[in-house]
Amino acid sequence: MRGGQKPITSQQIGAFAWGSRVNTTQSAARGSTFFAASAIVIALGVVLSFPLTYFIPLATHAKTFTLLRHIHGAFFFSWIALYVLQSWLIRRGEVRLHRELGLAGIWLAGAMLPLGLWQAVTSAGERQAKGVALPFEFSLYNLVDISLFTLTFGWAVYEASRRVEWHRRLMFVAALNLLGPAISRLTGLLPIPFPWWDMSANLTADLLLFALMVHDRRQLGRLHPVTLWAAALLIPFHALEPLVARSAAWNAIAPALFGLR
Repeated sequence: MRGGQKPITSQQIGAFAWGSRVNTTQSAARGSTFFAASAIVIALGVVLSFPLTYFIPLATHAKTFTLLRHIHGAFFFSWIALYVLQSWLIRRGEVRLHRELGLAGIWLAGAMLPLGLWQAVTSAGERQAKGVALPFEFSLYNLVDISLFTLTFGWAVYEASRRVEWHRRLMFVAALNLLGPAISRLTGLLPIPFPWWDMSANLTADLLLFALMVHDRRQLGRLHPVTLWAAALLIPFHALEPLVARSAAWNAIAPALFGLR
């Protein structure tokens, strides 16, 4: 080699391709216990939200579900399960396997967006056919939740080989945007008046942002930018979202937006 330089090895080339300047095993594992533990909390919150509205009726044949709902559920549950696995792989230092399985996460998320929107349109049409007074009220939650999940997940993928602390927090926020809708299956069964009933599910999920703040202070000595913007954006919006969902403006434009005039 010119100048007496040693030839670049295949391992070095692979490390560069994966963005090794930040994604070494040591840097990836740093502070990963919180994200591994919180992933289990999120997964438990999701799974425990569906027994009364899905698992038990499905097992007892008390209610029938469309094929779309089954496929929708399978993809969303699979992503949450993969999120737990990925978080624990980092906790154990299995960075290479974590990266390889990341392709499965991208594939799942890519299917979740059209499935989420398809289910939102289908559900709105079903409510409209039943003569529900505001059939598109809950469509706002569907649209916002799947959009925020897609945006934060996509951003997290972009940061995976650049800034690991941004990546793991963006994945955390993406998971929160699935936890809130899941919890709504439980809160919807409770006799809570408007607007508290409508905002309670997402605000319950947002409580994990405060846990992330505590983690940031202990791990970084400050609040991470992703933590700050997530709290500043999600908490106020989730408090105001029920008012927007029932507003005349949203319910006037939603039929055309969903193609269900």
